[in-house]
Amino acid sequence: MTDDIRVLVVDDSEFFAEMTAETLSEEHGMESHRATGADEAMDVLADAEIDCIVSDYEMPGPNGLELMEMVGAEHGDIPFILLTGRGTEEIASEAISAGVDDYILKLEVVEDQQYQQLANRITSAVDQQRTQQRYELLVDNTPDVVAQVEQDGEIVAANPAMAALAGVGRDSLRGAALTEQFPETGESWLAAGQAVLETGESRTFESEIDGRHFHNIVVPVDIRTERDTFQLIARDVTERTERAQELKRKNERLDRFASMVSHDLQGPLDIATMNAKLLAEEFDENPEELDAIQRSHDRMERLIEDVLTLARQGDTVDDPVATTIGTAAKKVWPYVDAEGTDLVVETDAEIMADDARLQELLSNLFRNATTHGGADTVRVGTFADGSSDDEASIAFYVADDGSGIPKDDYETVFETGFSTAGDGTGFGLAIVDQIADAHGWTVGVCESGAGGARFDVTGVDPA
Repeated sequence: MTDDIRVLVVDDSEFFAEMTAETLSEEHGMESHRATGADEAMDVLADAEIDCIVSDYEMPGPNGLELMEMVGAEHGDIPFILLTGRGTEEIASEAISAGVDDYILKLEVVEDQQYQQLANRITSAVDQQRTQQRYELLVDNTPDVVAQVEQDGEIVAANPAMAALAGVGRDSLRGAALTEQFPETGESWLAAGQAVLETGESRTFESEIDGRHFHNIVVPVDIRTERDTFQLIARDVTERTERAQELKRKNERLDRFASMVSHDLQGPLDIATMNAKLLAEEFDENPEELDAIQRSHDRMERLIEDVLTLARQGDTVDDPVATTIGTAAKKVWPYVDAEGTDLVVETDAEIMADDARLQELLSNLFRNATTHGGADTVRVGTFADGSSDDEASIAFYVADDGSGIPKDDYETVFETGFSTAGDGTGFGLAIVDQIADAHGWTVGVCESGAGGARFDVTGVDPA
């Protein structure tokens, strides 16, 4: 859009200035102003908002580049396009070094009537300027530390967040040495910046300043300048890091507690089980009461195992590997009490997962189907994940043709203690939910096509 662009044409030829301004206004919809010299141009700028200046190079008094310096000193950075009648390499080099936004030969505009080209250059320069202004507004208001730094460590620009972190005014940072302003992490920031300037590839790493944790991103800056600079973005992740550390400590304490409790329970249980076996040897046929004791011992054994599993499966999966769902299912199936039940694997999909924990998840779902659901067939497959915004995400299911789960229990089925069987531990599906959550997955339950239970695991990353 050019109808909101305000352009100032400066040329000592009143005819050329008027013709150019009128053409840009009438044919390209720009609001045009004109001046015949640097002083008149400064007067126009004092009275009007200008988005771009198109100026001749050779003029009486200050030339085009000197006008650009005058504008910069009083009005800041306004896009500046230089027109020149002499297309020498010396002038072109001087213009580029001075920082003009574009450089056009006047003859190309006049002789070939290339006002469309000039209008395009103006629009491009203004668009870039407005984009830069929006970016600077974002940078100035972000809580993240943002800075542009030269290869030798001199700070070219810094946002208020960086000034606050250094405890100095923003102007004090400009031109200062990065390593002097930030003695704790300046060396690592500078080393990363020098590396990205050498390789052209961004880097991310963690650092610490005054006990606070930062996640850093360093990228090379692509600008028209003789100076090599890189951009640093540092985000304060102290609260997130502390939460993760606290969670890790809690999990470690829970693991130690579970191990201690299970050890204290396992000893007496082993003694009770041994005595029950010795007692059974005294009878030709076990009394009903003795069978009940042995069943109770078996249930306590499962409870201890499930408590340990539940305590140890909650840690977030940080290093998933490519794992085939079908292979994991077939590995654990022989260890499930599934006599008379068939496993049907309907997928060869590979996903990113912790293989051991995926097997634990499948094992618990299989036991739920065979032991509690009385299923004849258990099916494992995949389907399109409609619950995720990530198009690459997939989902898998475990479905059976058993007795199913009442719909009223769908909301509570994954809570610790839930069981549809009188001898169940109430931990199996809670373990499933915890393993899924550790992967960043979501697990849900519904009725299968065969009338049994179906568990859907969504939000899964394919390998």
